[in-house]
Amino acid sequence: MRAKKRAAETILTEQVMLTYTNHYGTLYGGKLLELMDKAAFIATSRFAHSDTVTASSESVDFHHPIRFGDIIELAAKVIFTGRTSMVVRIHAFGEGRRDHKKFLATTGYFNMVAVDEQGRPKEVPELILETEEERREWETGKRIKELSEERTARKGRGGS
Repeated sequence: MRAKKRAAETILTEQVMLTYTNHYGTLYGGKLLELMDKAAFIATSRFAHSDTVTASSESVDFHHPIRFGDIIELAAKVIFTGRTSMVVRIHAFGEGRRDHKKFLATTGYFNMVAVDEQGRPKEVPELILETEEERREWETGKRIKELSEERTARKGRGGS
């Protein structure tokens, strides 16, 4: 029987340095994706007690730019589990360096897979859902996982 586990939110915090920014003084989207991937890894490896790898990034929406000097806080949480895979929801918040007002900058979802020492997929615990919000997020994660699998199947058949 598969173990069951609650998901805890993982928080990753950094300051936006000059080398992270473009000529507008805002955080590069690619740098933000890198930080989101890092937060997804930490959240899933803690949840699964295993190494994890990124299978895909899904539905990343940039809402508001983050500027040089701002603080960035990434809140990552496992919201769905399959047999070996997990969907992680990540909210990236900016915090102004002068006014310290916090704002939602980006939301994204990552599909991650637990792997053993040989890099083969490994079973993960079943996610315990206790609140209505957790059940709603689980349904979102399930849809994201299904859409990812459909896209992968189409590519395997020569589709785009």
